[in-house]
Amino acid sequence: MSRLTTLDMAFLLLENSSRQIHMTAYQMFKVPARQKNAWVNKVLKAFRSTEVAAPFNQKIKWLGKDVASWETVEPDLNYHVRHLAVPAPGSMQQFYDTVSFLNTPLLDRNLPLWDCYIIDGIEGNHVAIMVRVHHAMIDGGGALKLFRAAMSETASDKTIRPVWAPQKKKPRKKRARKSEPQLKQLLSTLGKVPTGIMDTGTEFAKMGAQSLKLRSAEASLPFGAPHTLFNNVAQSSARRYANCEIPLADIKAISKKTGTTVNDVVTTVIDDALHHYLKDHDAGIDQPLVSLMAMSLRTEDHGATGNQVSAELVPMGQPNATIGKRLEQVHESIARVKKKSARLPNTVRQFYSMLVFGSSAISDFASAFEKIPSANVLISNMVGPQEQLYLGGMPMVAFQGLPIVPPGGGLNVTFASFNKNICLAIGAAPEAVDDPYKLIHFIEHSFHKLQNATMKSRKSAPREARAKA
Repeated sequence: MSRLTTLDMAFLLLENSSRQIHMTAYQMFKVPARQKNAWVNKVLKAFRSTEVAAPFNQKIKWLGKDVASWETVEPDLNYHVRHLAVPAPGSMQQFYDTVSFLNTPLLDRNLPLWDCYIIDGIEGNHVAIMVRVHHAMIDGGGALKLFRAAMSETASDKTIRPVWAPQKKKPRKKRARKSEPQLKQLLSTLGKVPTGIMDTGTEFAKMGAQSLKLRSAEASLPFGAPHTLFNNVAQSSARRYANCEIPLADIKAISKKTGTTVNDVVTTVIDDALHHYLKDHDAGIDQPLVSLMAMSLRTEDHGATGNQVSAELVPMGQPNATIGKRLEQVHESIARVKKKSARLPNTVRQFYSMLVFGSSAISDFASAFEKIPSANVLISNMVGPQEQLYLGGMPMVAFQGLPIVPPGGGLNVTFASFNKNICLAIGAAPEAVDDPYKLIHFIEHSFHKLQNATMKSRKSAPREARAKA
């Protein structure tokens, strides 16, 4: 058994009946009509007979109040893997209704915290595979790593492997033996004060100086964001989703021309669209929005399980900035935050993330903090494979996530690169965003505006937005 980390435990403790903390994503496959039944049966059989590896073979064992460990078990795959069909005629609207319904219940804490749905009957001979995994088990970067490992790169490879299958272990690199001087240096540091504690104290001192205006701001302070519609907390388990795809090549062209990053460009488009949405609802603000931005700490040395992620409060662009100026402001703000974070060891960054999440969640328990939020929107960015992928010889034609609504707020915008596109998804409480499709429309509009401002010519548009309103 392995003890849950503090961050893993936080994802369990933050969950309640109106706030699910499980991650959900679906893959869509195009299957010829004459092969569909056979292919679905093969997938179902493979998924229910494949050996289950960690973390999918672990369930929670409570050791005491707020203390738990992972216990290895043998999951019942007939329970965890289910096959269902969308009612005829199987329109995309019916598919989104189905996905929204399936994503609402909490995962059973007496079992491994995941399930999988093979969804048949979708128009155009499409089949979807939807997986829900609790955030206490794995983070988005790790999940993406497992999804990629389960896919094939050619249609000729008929392999069908689920994300919970054991991964091939890479040979470990031999560590060089430390020389005697290195050992002496290591021993001499054991009696010193842990540098992490010192770094944490330094960061708190900087935050205090920033609040007193004694030093320039490197990041937004907790409880420093303006209150907006997006901070309306979910009152039930109801959720609304919408998504669109933007050509990655177009975004890279903008980032190359402006000397920014793909993350800067997409974040700018989201920021601009959020201000348009607020104005459309007669709820505009006169100060920058603040994003709770997830940043991966995962490296090649980390496995796919567990959480290797930190979070930062990032002030975005001025409300009335032009789209070009907004990109400059967002780029500079993210660069400052990354520079600050780079100075800290990962343990300190995760501890700071706990404080940030705590400051965001406190309004759920103390109404006095509702009007002084720490952030307005959760934004996360993941890098996925940019080549065509297959499962059992069938091409994956779409990959989308259903973002988790964050504590202390009602809006999450997540984007990931997949097969030459940026797949952008919105997850929202209806109290915060009553029409996610309209927000997608504003995102498309802001992208065109930025494209025109930087490239001086209109290029390809995002594919038609798909929304569950």
